[in-house]
Amino acid sequence: MKRLLPCLLLVGNLAAAPASLDELLQQVRSERTTEQRHNQAREARFLADRDRQRERLDALKAELAQAEAQADELRSRHAANQARVLELETQLRERAGDLNDLFAVARQVAADTRAQLDASLISAQLPGRVAALAPLSDERATLTTPQLEALWVALLEEMTESGKVARFQAPVISAAGTEAQRAVVRIGAFTALSEGRYLRYLPETGRLVEPARQPAARLQAMALDLEQAVDGMHPVAVDPSRGALLGLLVQTPDLGERIRQGGPIGYLILALGAIGLLIVAERYLVLGWVRWRLTRDGDRPGPVQALQAAARQEPGLGLEALGLRLDDLVAGYARRWRRGLPTLAILAAVAPLLGLLGTVTGMIETFQSITLFGTGDPKLMSGGISEALVTTQLGLVVAIPIVLLHSFLNGRATGLVNILDGASTRLLTARAQSLGDA
Repeated sequence: MKRLLPCLLLVGNLAAAPASLDELLQQVRSERTTEQRHNQAREARFLADRDRQRERLDALKAELAQAEAQADELRSRHAANQARVLELETQLRERAGDLNDLFAVARQVAADTRAQLDASLISAQLPGRVAALAPLSDERATLTTPQLEALWVALLEEMTESGKVARFQAPVISAAGTEAQRAVVRIGAFTALSEGRYLRYLPETGRLVEPARQPAARLQAMALDLEQAVDGMHPVAVDPSRGALLGLLVQTPDLGERIRQGGPIGYLILALGAIGLLIVAERYLVLGWVRWRLTRDGDRPGPVQALQAAARQEPGLGLEALGLRLDDLVAGYARRWRRGLPTLAILAAVAPLLGLLGTVTGMIETFQSITLFGTGDPKLMSGGISEALVTTQLGLVVAIPIVLLHSFLNGRATGLVNILDGASTRLLTARAQSLGDA
């Protein structure tokens, strides 16, 4: 750049076309002098910049040296502090001794106690007990005496309240879903009662809920008596599982749901059972009326009187002919009295067969569910299994009483036939005596 600039200036000045060589020489000298001054000024600036950069470099080197010295000092202090921390931690572990084990046990007991208090029915009466145990769960913090006392008090309170029958006011969610403040009787940590109905405690919401399905009426009456009692001892049903059995009661199907699980075959078995009961009722009334007619005194028309009339109509008949005639009358009455009993026997035989058919149908449905969905979800198979078991149960429930009632009615009919046979035998005996006398 130093050489190029004068050349360009020279070319530019030459373009001015000096008049003589002296003017050209004078012009070149003048431009050279100007260029020298310019170069000197640039050199001076460069040297000044170099000196400033050198001073800045020296300053930065000094700062670097100072920073390195400070870093060395900090590293030394860090190493010393780390060694001191290790020494103090060693001293802490040595001095803590059994306290660390005590704190570990206390934290474990606190965690177990929190879970127990969360699910405890007593929390419905004494809410907020779990919050006092929250600081004990921090593993980095050192446990204090008040915190350990709070754990001890919580355990003692739970143990004491578990043996009490307490009355208190609490929000209760009814079976319809409405929430209202109601009087509640708590039996230890097991059962809660309100207005003669059993309640469940929901740890998730801290509320008492009235299940839609309640225990038997007699148990509800006992619960109502306990609520109304002032003192003394009163019997009441207690759920020892702390609500688990009451929760299962809600899921237990009632009689109608059981019958619906049987499906169409179950309804058919019940229809056959109803027909059988109608036949039993009709036969029981008829045979009872006939027995009354056979055993009453008097000459009103009846089966025995019909036999006597048949024997008097033809006094000249021999014993054999009269016996056949009387046997025919007795057989007619026997058929009339045993009418419907064969149908009962058929129903008693068909009902368990239909139950077996329902079992096969339910198992087929179960295996189809296994084929389609596998065995991962038992609920998918419960429908077929329920139908299989319920139909078998219904078949036996219908067949067993029908068999017993059929035997009872058949025995009663046989007894009535025996009465007629006895009357027929007496008539033949009387005829035989009359023929012998003649």
